[in-house]
Amino acid sequence: MTKPVKPMGALILTVKSNETARFIEYARIIDRANDVRVFNAESGLSFDFLHYFWNSGGRAAGQIETIVEIFTDLMSVGKVYSQSSGERYFEQAVEELMRATLVVLSNAGEQISITAIHRVISSLPNEREQVDSEEWQKSSECSRIIAKLKARKEAFSPSQWADLDIAILHLLEKWPSLDSRTRSNIESTWSGLSSKFTYDPIRSMFSSGRVDWTPGEITHDGLIVIADISVLEFSRELARTCQILIKTVHQRAWLRHTYKPGCCNGAVIFEDEFAFLASRFDPHFHMVCRESAIAPVCISQNILSIAAEGFGEQMPGSNTLGFLGLFGTRFFLQNNETVTNQYASDLVGQEYQDVPGWNAGQGQQHSHFGVSANQQLKHLLEPIEFQRLARPDGENPLAEVICYNSGRSFNATKTPARPQGLPYLRVYFSR
Repeated sequence: MTKPVKPMGALILTVKSNETARFIEYARIIDRANDVRVFNAESGLSFDFLHYFWNSGGRAAGQIETIVEIFTDLMSVGKVYSQSSGERYFEQAVEELMRATLVVLSNAGEQISITAIHRVISSLPNEREQVDSEEWQKSSECSRIIAKLKARKEAFSPSQWADLDIAILHLLEKWPSLDSRTRSNIESTWSGLSSKFTYDPIRSMFSSGRVDWTPGEITHDGLIVIADISVLEFSRELARTCQILIKTVHQRAWLRHTYKPGCCNGAVIFEDEFAFLASRFDPHFHMVCRESAIAPVCISQNILSIAAEGFGEQMPGSNTLGFLGLFGTRFFLQNNETVTNQYASDLVGQEYQDVPGWNAGQGQQHSHFGVSANQQLKHLLEPIEFQRLARPDGENPLAEVICYNSGRSFNATKTPARPQGLPYLRVYFSR
């Protein structure tokens, strides 16, 4: 007997407040309501991403740098893509601080969570003399954990203690030796992100020590997870941070798995209003996600919003255009934004076409008329054609779409006069 084929899973991120209900209805229509899990404050579900990465198994399990990179991605949310050297300094300083904190927490056998990291960093000494004071030693979470480590120093291998020695030196000597303003800026950079996760309901959702689903369940068991933390319903930056956190964790987890025919059915990651959800990790993910059988669906009003929100570019530059070039199939609907329409027209391409001309004149003896033609390089679709695409209204439920698929010709466009076909196809979608 052959195994029943499991359906494709999906991770659905939400920006608009009505998206969750719409996707639940879609799942009901195709008889997949039982595959849906809605993740929000009322669901009781938890996705402690640090617990997941620390205990997920495989060569990358327990990798401190993976966790550090995720936080770096999150710290970039809402910031321009290209940072100044000063901003990058504080970002790297936070990475160094997190790295040292994770080393002491993990070796002490403490739970790895955002709240645990936050408690240690919040209790660091502000002055070198503080380290030796009895008051600080009794009240500081950092002091408690380091004392615990020193009490069992003999249990660590030379390599482990070498790591701990560097981490403790950073926390107890380098940190309090920093200029107070520098130290304050580093701490505020960290706490600006982490404090969001230290209060309920976000704490229970992301820092409970539980993982109520895994990215593997989406690809291998057909699970449909809806991240119901709508950007338009909740605090803009908090909702964006939570959504991008969920997305980044799943992206990184999926890339660990190399698809082999029959091993799983892969997954869709669906992002409407993609500009709100763009992250620093997206270009890398889209470059290689095909190997892991992940199909990303990104929808945006225009490419200017992606340039501004995702890459900090006033006009689409190399970062934006390079990222858009990673998509094989693109659909263009009716749009009045001229930069996007010019991009679409250029993407479809140009060819030499006969451009007719005529002339006429009247002389004393006779009149004359002439017709000529010359070849000019012209767009297959001029930008204005994308403004003219039909859109749904009260009488017409269909949207006219230009489909482009990596420059490939569509069989439906091949004719005796044009046997090579066209690199685009006009299709209609029901709303």
